[in-house]
Amino acid sequence: MYLDTAPTADTPETHRLRVGALDIAYDVRGEGEPLLLVPGLTMARLMWPEELCDLLARTGFRVIRMDNRDSGESSHFEGRPPNVLKLLQKSVVGLPFTVPYTLEDMANDAFALMTSLGHERFHVAGASMGGMIAQTMAIMAPERLLTLTSIMSGPGGRRYAIGKLGALRALLTPLPKDAAQHIDHLVGTFRVLNGDELPFDELASRRYAEVHCASGLSPAASARQLGAIFHSAGRRMPLVWKIGTPTLVIHGSADPLLPLRGAVAMARNIAGAELVVVPGMGHNFPPSSVPQVAGAIASHARRAALRARTKAA
Repeated sequence: MYLDTAPTADTPETHRLRVGALDIAYDVRGEGEPLLLVPGLTMARLMWPEELCDLLARTGFRVIRMDNRDSGESSHFEGRPPNVLKLLQKSVVGLPFTVPYTLEDMANDAFALMTSLGHERFHVAGASMGGMIAQTMAIMAPERLLTLTSIMSGPGGRRYAIGKLGALRALLTPLPKDAAQHIDHLVGTFRVLNGDELPFDELASRRYAEVHCASGLSPAASARQLGAIFHSAGRRMPLVWKIGTPTLVIHGSADPLLPLRGAVAMARNIAGAELVVVPGMGHNFPPSSVPQVAGAIASHARRAALRARTKAA
């Protein structure tokens, strides 16, 4: 949903680790301080562009991309999915509801993966729903995180959750079960999420949609993960404001799905947080934004390390 570049022949080998009752798929490149990249709604880890990951690795990170539960090559769930519209309605009016799993469950998957890989402390960057998972990680176990980077995401709350109705409609439309129709639907969604300021690369988006669908069609996963987002939305924001982890917020100026005002609010309310607004970027990683995003993440980590050393001296 957020990718404008396709995987290449140099894409790292897929690995899997057993995390509780699940298999979590991931790949690794580079050496240095560990940096976990968490993808968005139903997206495989390949939503993080290869160039972005390579730039981060060359900067001195051990870059670990994961597939969330119910996505990519990680374990997929079975059973009847929740009714997304009913969950959304209950979330908006503040009524309680249950979901198959929560953002906290997904955050625990990420922590368990990094523990299994031998990384007790690490940097985390999440995009869209991945940003919400990364925020949840900073709320649950701040002692585990060196830095937090939240990209094209939001803090929860109705004011910051809804951008343009066309983008929301594209996200909530049920996904086709037929592979060809699913690919066409994804490309159409990518086009909407691209925004209006930068050209849309349909060929690269179609290549990614094909790779995404090849990892296993699961239209129900979207409903389950939207349920996790809605379940978190009303209660996460006051907790986000208390985050003490060094925080970087990156957002596109043309994001049609999650409004820029949510990123501004995060930077204003989280103590010491920095905001980077990428001109023209929508709810994706256009190639022109990749160097700026990679540079911002690397600089944020270096500043945090310098502050930690200064404080310890």
